[in-house]
Amino acid sequence: MVSEVNMTKMLEDATENFTTGFMCSESVLEVLNRHYELGIGEEAIALSTGFPYGFGDGGNVCGAVAGATMCLGKVFGRTVKGDPAFKKCIELVRELNEDVAAAHGSSLCPVLIENYDFYEPDRKTHCTGIVHTCVKSFAKIMERECGVRVISD
Repeated sequence: MVSEVNMTKMLEDATENFTTGFMCSESVLEVLNRHYELGIGEEAIALSTGFPYGFGDGGNVCGAVAGATMCLGKVFGRTVKGDPAFKKCIELVRELNEDVAAAHGSSLCPVLIENYDFYEPDRKTHCTGIVHTCVKSFAKIMERECGVRVISD
């Protein structure tokens, strides 16, 4: 893992990802993995492909939130049954969800995009803001919990 990240560059890269072919979950996961050097394999992008539109258009959590949640799991999750580390991870994922809800009114995809025509550019712009909120929330958590300094240009 790195000792610092550049927020301006992360947001630029997240926007580029999201506007040139990756979905929200893929965009967030790829950017956080790359900038934080989390060591998540490329296959994780494929694993996150089904998350957009509320988990396959299922009316659930925003894909960008899901992508950031996967990255929090990589850093704070557990791999051993019964390991109490899950408590910290759950707490941090809740914080991420609350940050998104505070900024956008919800972390549920159908609520977030209910006033947008899915195929119109305004919806993509709106969702880019949500992607940015997820990146910023993850960065805030990583700065506080792991000491990864956030700089901006």
